[in-house]
Amino acid sequence: MSDPKDELGQRFDDRRPDNEGDSDSTDNTSDASNLNDSDNSDNSDNTGYSGSQTSSSEKPGPDPSPDSTRNRRQIPMYLPEAKASQLNSLYEQLDGRSKVAGEGGIEKHADFMEAVVALAIEHEEDLAARLGIETDSEHRS
Repeated sequence: MSDPKDELGQRFDDRRPDNEGDSDSTDNTSDASNLNDSDNSDNSDNTGYSGSQTSSSEKPGPDPSPDSTRNRRQIPMYLPEAKASQLNSLYEQLDGRSKVAGEGGIEKHADFMEAVVALAIEHEEDLAARLGIETDSEHRS
C-alpha cells in the first residue's frame, strides 16, 4: 500500500507545467532557477493581465482601494450545512435576478453579505425576538 502523501505529490507532479513526463527527476536546481527568473517572465496568459496600463504609476494586482473586499475585516460564520446551502441558494437567486434585470449581478461578499448584515442590524428588534431575547418594550409591560 502506498503512502497517501506520495500519491498526492505524484498527482501534483503530473500536472506541473515544467514536468515533461519525467516524474522521477530529483534535480530541483532548475526549479529553483525558474523561481528566481519568474520576475522576468511575462505571465499575461496566466493572470489575465494584458499589460496595458492607463498610467505609468498603476501596477497590476489587487485593488488598492480601502473599500475593496480584500481590505475588509474577515468574520467567519459557522453555519449548519442546511443554513449554508440556503444562504448560498438565496445569493444565487438574487444574483440571477440582478443579471436578468440587466444590472450585471451582485458580488457575494461586497454586496450580498454586507446587505445581509445591514438588514440584521437595521432590524435589531426582530433579530432579538428571533433569538428569544426580551426587547425594551416587552420588558416595560
